[in-house]
Amino acid sequence: MTSLAIEVLDLGKTYSAFREKTVSALQGVSLRVELGTIFGLIGQNGAGKTTLIKMLLGLATPTSGAARVLGSSPRDPSTRRRVGYLPEQMRLPDYFQSKNFLRYMGRLNGVDRTVMKRRIPVLLERVGLADSRKPVKAYSKGMQQRLGLAQALVSDPEVLFLDEPTDGLDPLGRKDVRDLLVQLRTEGRTIFLNSHLLSEVELVCDRIVILNNGSVARAATPQEFTCGTGEYLIRVAAVDDAVRAAVAGVAGDAAAEWEQNALRFTPLDRAHLNSLLDRLRGVPVEIESVEPVKLSLEEFFLQVVSGQEP
Repeated sequence: MTSLAIEVLDLGKTYSAFREKTVSALQGVSLRVELGTIFGLIGQNGAGKTTLIKMLLGLATPTSGAARVLGSSPRDPSTRRRVGYLPEQMRLPDYFQSKNFLRYMGRLNGVDRTVMKRRIPVLLERVGLADSRKPVKAYSKGMQQRLGLAQALVSDPEVLFLDEPTDGLDPLGRKDVRDLLVQLRTEGRTIFLNSHLLSEVELVCDRIVILNNGSVARAATPQEFTCGTGEYLIRVAAVDDAVRAAVAGVAGDAAAEWEQNALRFTPLDRAHLNSLLDRLRGVPVEIESVEPVKLSLEEFFLQVVSGQEP
């Protein structure tokens, strides 16, 4: 039995454009998503993310290559029944209340009525809408997003495709969604997450792919993306001439720059760093913290899409 929820091999998609010209949306994309993981897809607008998701949902046909979801074609009806989807801009009928809407979506997905009767209250509780009695037209953007997430779970899917699931949510709402995604992963579900909020992706994803101009630019874990830069930030209680002299005596040609009471320092090696710390203790000065400087996912992403090697 395969350990992969999604497998994409050399996937390409070309669209016809004006006057018989063509536009290449995807070019040789390959990726693998393991079962029971949260996978993050990030990229600029126009990078090909939506096209890729459409093909993984069986809504678009690739020009070249192949994709498999749960071991089968995404267009297979039995595969589709095992998949849930939250689109970026989901239009909800104004006249529905939350329970009626989920009941309607359950019927569209072929879920048994008896099962739905048990499942709907649980889903509304999980997304924080258990007490809502208002029609959808009275919902805030955040409430609509929560209801959209509930409908993605209505068929008890094994794989979830979520397009900007925290869009419109306040910080507390985003945390609630993050917690829910982690719970779903613990239950063994696989989540394919597309989001522009890179801080959210960094917090929950097991693996991330950066899509750039229709191709995979980078693929790694968040820890590998947010690697150390080689710099250290050394915070001290106070900076005077003696402290500056101690630093200058050790730093030499190495990069060292004061930012108020914090020294940004790039040591040659660990011994060089410890030598500087020893000199500072001998001044003496109180060292408050020593922190390795790491790239954020956003910083790494900007370097990749701008063509700068990290």
